[in-house]
Amino acid sequence: MKIRIISWTVLLVVILQGFSAVTAADYPTRPITLVVNFAPGTSTDIIARILAEEVSKILKQPVVCVNKPGGGGTIGVAEMIRSASDGYTIGCINMPALAILPQMNNVPYNPLKDVDHICSIMAYEYAIYVKADSPFKTFEDLLKKAKQSPGKVLVGHPGVGTTSHIIMERIGKENGLTFKHVPYKGDGELMPAIIGGHIDVGVGSPAAVGPQVKGGALRLLLVTSKQKWSGFPDVPTIQEKGYKFYQSSYLSLGAPAGTPEAVRNKLEETFKKVLNNPAIKAAAESKLSTRLNYIPGSEYARYIKEEYAFYSGFLKEMVIIK
Repeated sequence: MKIRIISWTVLLVVILQGFSAVTAADYPTRPITLVVNFAPGTSTDIIARILAEEVSKILKQPVVCVNKPGGGGTIGVAEMIRSASDGYTIGCINMPALAILPQMNNVPYNPLKDVDHICSIMAYEYAIYVKADSPFKTFEDLLKKAKQSPGKVLVGHPGVGTTSHIIMERIGKENGLTFKHVPYKGDGELMPAIIGGHIDVGVGSPAAVGPQVKGGALRLLLVTSKQKWSGFPDVPTIQEKGYKFYQSSYLSLGAPAGTPEAVRNKLEETFKKVLNNPAIKAAAESKLSTRLNYIPGSEYARYIKEEYAFYSGFLKEMVIIK
């Protein structure tokens, strides 16, 4: 009886291994949905569509981008996670949607268990900006106004708990200032609010904000990420202003937990090929001031766990959570 049970177990393993191999060989046989967790016109959206087009050519199936913005990126992540674990729905994930926001709000997923990580796409870069005719000519002008009018300077960003929100909280704490935070679904909503004079300051990404700066509608005050924006070398970084911290976040790709390993591996290898393509890397940097940065899914999964642990203490230190 025991021998028969073992035989059936071995047979089942062989069948499943064979099924996995067939799945990997045949995949994909129909279009793939790529859930973009920010609004159209954002850096996330623009880069996702560029990559989707290139990956479609390699996989011989359309990769269709679907925008699901809101909740600082968590709505799109939840949409992806609740999909079938078959490789036909994958999604863009911003680091805060896994490492920060679930510690501040109830989200319908476990950030450390419900995602199979495919790879990192890029490190997000951000800057503080105002409309072109703003009275804030420099970053120091902004700080001076915030000191004169506590809680009156309106700052827009993609949502409470995103790194754009946290960087302004850190700047405020460093200088003994208080800003009034106004969340938006993305740059596409935020920039018109700045240009229309509805809020004073925004924290935005190069792909969306850069063209408006070059067109004369917006002005950059400070780059909050570690590196300068390649298209705006004269704009100082936050560390050049004497701060020891900077804004750090990543955009990655994930699939619902339980996606067949062979399918996930095929997706990772395909995106790796596109992300490491010199022509695509150069185009992203020259046109969007965005640096593509491939990190393997297994390595990125470890990074998320480390960031989750870090923010569990940091958010309490900043009195963002109790």
